[in-house]
Parts: sequence; structure tokens; C-alpha cells
Amino acid sequence: MVAEFKSHVLSRDEKGFMGVPFKRLMLAGVGGGMVYTLGKFALPDVAIPVALLVGLLLVILTAPRGGIPRWQRLLYSVRGSLMLGAAQQPHSLTGSVGKLVEIPTDLARLDAAMLFTPPPAEVEANLAEWVTFAQAADADRGDGLEFVEVR
Repeated sequence: MVAEFKSHVLSRDEKGFMGVPFKRLMLAGVGGGMVYTLGKFALPDVAIPVALLVGLLLVILTAPRGGIPRWQRLLYSVRGSLMLGAAQQPHSLTGSVGKLVEIPTDLARLDAAMLFTPPPAEVEANLAEWVTFAQAADADRGDGLEFVEVR
């Protein structure tokens, strides 16, 4: 028996509104509600607009792109630009800020000898038991690419 697997088997699309999943809408609503509750004490006149703005920002910043939320992607972008600024131009504004927050600059330099070194020769793969099929329907016919041991 052969089963076809899809690439998104483990992710489940939940219903939401306008393409936004329900859990993100819930997070935005709870976050906006908390900001409204706390803002009502400090600045009661602008609590509602600020809460709506925070809710909208939470929907926007939690949008995944390539599996990474937008806020984390922005954080990585800022960290990378500070790291490269500190490594390439240490006396510039971004280089100074990178040094101030102690971002390691050695991560910006890649060692090609370490990066492109092939794996050790001791690692040996035994593919004699594997049969590869282009499509799942080919398994019923017995067609496929089969690895055999040569003696």
C-alpha cells in the first residue's frame, strides 16, 4: 500500500476572516483589548484609537512569510544590517550602533574552507533496500528505480 504525501500535511488551515487565521485575529483582539484596558487609565481620550492601531499592527506583524512571522523577519533584518555595518564600516552610524549593542561581527565573515568541505569519507550510504517511484501509482505496477548491491 502506498500513500501520497503532500508538503503541507502537518499544517492545518483554520478558518478566519479575509485570509487571516482565527488565532491571529484572536491575538489581535486580546492584545487590542489589553491596550484599551490599560490605556483607559493613562489616556482615556485616545484609548480606543490606540487599541485599534495595536490590534491592526498585531494582525500585520504576525503574518507568516516563509514560516517566519513578519516581526521576526524585521528583527533579523535589523540585526543583520547592524552586523554587516559593524563588520564592513565600523566607524559609520550602523557600525557604532552595532558595537554599542555588542552584535558579534565574526558571524558576518564566512570561512570557505570550513563551509565547502565535503563530508568525511567514512560515511557510507547503503541504498540497496530502497525503491524510488516517480508517482505513487507506479508502486502497484512494480515500476521504479531500484538500488541493488553489486558484488
